[in-house]
Amino acid sequence: MSVQGSTSDAVASVILRGHSPEKLSSSRRRMSRMIAFILLLVVLSALIIASLALFWSTEQAMQYEIAKERRLVSSYLQVYRNSLANEVERIAVSDKAYNAITSRKAQIFLDEDLTPTASNRGDRDVFIILNNEMKPIYTYRQDLPWHNKVFETQLGLQLKQTLANLKAAAKQRRKQANVPGPLRAKSPDPITIRDVVHLDNGYGLATVSAIIPSTRISKGKDFIGGYLIWVRLLDTRAIDAFEASTGLKHITIGKKPEIGERQFASIPLYGSSGQEVAHVTWQTSAASGTIYSRAAPYLLGAFLVILLATLLLLRRSIRLTDELVVNEAEATHAALHDALSGLPNRTYFTLSASRALRRSRMQNLQSGLIYLDLDQFKQINDSLGHTVGDNVILQVATRLRRTIPRTDLVSRISGDEFLILINQRKSTDEILETCQLIANAVAEAIQLDGHRILTTASMGVALSPEHGADLSDLLRRADIALYEAKKAGRNRFVIFRESMEERVLMSRQMEEEIKRALKKSEFVNYYQPIMDGTGKKAIAAEALIRWNHPKQGLMPPGAFLPVAEGTPLIKEIGEWVLETAIQDAAFLPDVTMCVNVSPSQLGHPEFPSLVQRLLDKHSLPPSRLELEVTEEILLNYSESTGEILNEIQKLGVKIALDDFGTGFSNLNYLRKHRFNKIKIDRTFIEDIENEKDAREIVRSLIQLGQSIGMEVCIEGVEKANQYNVLKGMRAEILQGFLFSKPVPLAKFKLWQDDYDVEHALNPKERDVKLETA
Repeated sequence: MSVQGSTSDAVASVILRGHSPEKLSSSRRRMSRMIAFILLLVVLSALIIASLALFWSTEQAMQYEIAKERRLVSSYLQVYRNSLANEVERIAVSDKAYNAITSRKAQIFLDEDLTPTASNRGDRDVFIILNNEMKPIYTYRQDLPWHNKVFETQLGLQLKQTLANLKAAAKQRRKQANVPGPLRAKSPDPITIRDVVHLDNGYGLATVSAIIPSTRISKGKDFIGGYLIWVRLLDTRAIDAFEASTGLKHITIGKKPEIGERQFASIPLYGSSGQEVAHVTWQTSAASGTIYSRAAPYLLGAFLVILLATLLLLRRSIRLTDELVVNEAEATHAALHDALSGLPNRTYFTLSASRALRRSRMQNLQSGLIYLDLDQFKQINDSLGHTVGDNVILQVATRLRRTIPRTDLVSRISGDEFLILINQRKSTDEILETCQLIANAVAEAIQLDGHRILTTASMGVALSPEHGADLSDLLRRADIALYEAKKAGRNRFVIFRESMEERVLMSRQMEEEIKRALKKSEFVNYYQPIMDGTGKKAIAAEALIRWNHPKQGLMPPGAFLPVAEGTPLIKEIGEWVLETAIQDAAFLPDVTMCVNVSPSQLGHPEFPSLVQRLLDKHSLPPSRLELEVTEEILLNYSESTGEILNEIQKLGVKIALDDFGTGFSNLNYLRKHRFNKIKIDRTFIEDIENEKDAREIVRSLIQLGQSIGMEVCIEGVEKANQYNVLKGMRAEILQGFLFSKPVPLAKFKLWQDDYDVEHALNPKERDVKLETA
């Protein structure tokens, strides 16, 4: 029997028993997971036991090493304190010291009368001599020689019990002294007691001894001449000596360390009565404590490797059976969906939308195809980064899914473009209501990485069957409507109309004519003078393009530049205007040539090089060229835009902000970039001679520009009254029809020659002529 036959029979038997192959596969998956779970528990238990054993052994080893350190410190302190006690007893048990104390000398000298060994004495040691009534008669302290009240203020109360014990021990010592040496059962009791005291906000080792004679004294004399107190301060010098002798680090003397500080060990310092006074603490050098922490990563790594290997082996059999199905499903999904948002892509949308449109037509229902584009999405990418931009796309995709019903279809077809099919509606109003819901959902603020991002969408809507039944026709017409929505100011939805398609055709025809005009040199630059504040002298000229159309005559820029915007033609037109203006500047000495620059030109990284090349070609000084940019550029302001503007200014070319106050005015833009000039739009001065608010606004704008070092040009000066008001405001630069309309280069030169003379001789007569012209 073949394997295939065996498999078929097995599946058949399973089906006969009421189990489907899917249930069998599910059962095997559950069994494999159960085995993996049991194995995981076994491995985890073994790892825990091994970890506990390692922890216990390292803890024991560390405690053993700490115990050795404690013995070392205790031994050192014992030797240290014994040496101090021996020195004190050597000084105190001597005839010389006894005689010096009992002789009632007026002054006692430490070195002469008590003779302490110089090498054993510390710089901060305190010596106190008490009489036999325990009253201080001498205090010696080298570091603070004037501090002779240390016994009364600090040590007396602490050593009260110690002195009492010492007095009793001295009496016992006298009894033993009367017994001859050979008859004594033991050595005389010591008459030196060691204690730990607080002194000067620190701790000290106090050694107290009774001052008695070393030989027998005559009867009638007191056996105890007095008491000697020697306090060795445990200061930094003493601690440094401890560290040097023991090899330990960071020794401190103070309170007991907190429980859980594994890096430190300590031993207590006991007073003479057995109470804990302080703790000697140090950083342990026990290496065993690091074994566990060092081994833990390797142990965890071994656990993960074993666990991963086990899981891979146990799941291998299951993966072999369903791998093909999973891969096929993933490949199909990837081919039909957008990788970032998870939405269907154009291919999926095309297949599904075509079928949905057919079903809608068969049911005599309406559908709407929406071409959606996020407004100013490039600015988000440029200013906040592509990661934030991707998150914005995800948020928008989620909102679109949430807003439209499951019967509708939404897809992402490119970076910030979406297609939405509003399907099976009874009326156009229902489609428009859904469009408004989509617009509202997209317009909700998005919070990402601390940024509050405001998004809007432009939408073009094509209706079926009104605007076509074929999907390709609907897509094309929705795209046309989207263009109209953007053109109308964005953040809206526009329904397709037949007139829109006619305008598209006319625009395409206009594009062809512009190409022909560029080849046949049908364009010409006109120049409008820009005057100084007196209105008597032209200091600059603004280049304004005109089209000598062979059929329609002279056409203003508004008739053809909007068509060129968004196409490569605007770059060619811009270069032509710039080069012609630079070339004509040679015929207008002492006049700065002002040229308007489109956003697409300024966004090109090679634009500064083009300006430099044209200046060199026509030998025009950079200071005589001024480029005017509109506020639309500032809406998409990015680092690259700022760098291009800076490069142009480094050439020596000036930058002016044109039509300030009409579009996206924001004083923050003046801080972002240092413009050489701002040009106040004509709308501010239309009725400036009659409106006080208009005068105050213009006056404020002039003062603002002057205060930050920018020149201010007032556009649209057409009346003598306007001129007089602006002159009273001390406006620096004026421009408008009052002085001259844009004229060709030859007429500009003639105007310049006539204007200077005529205006200087009789400006009022000329104003009347201009108003009646």
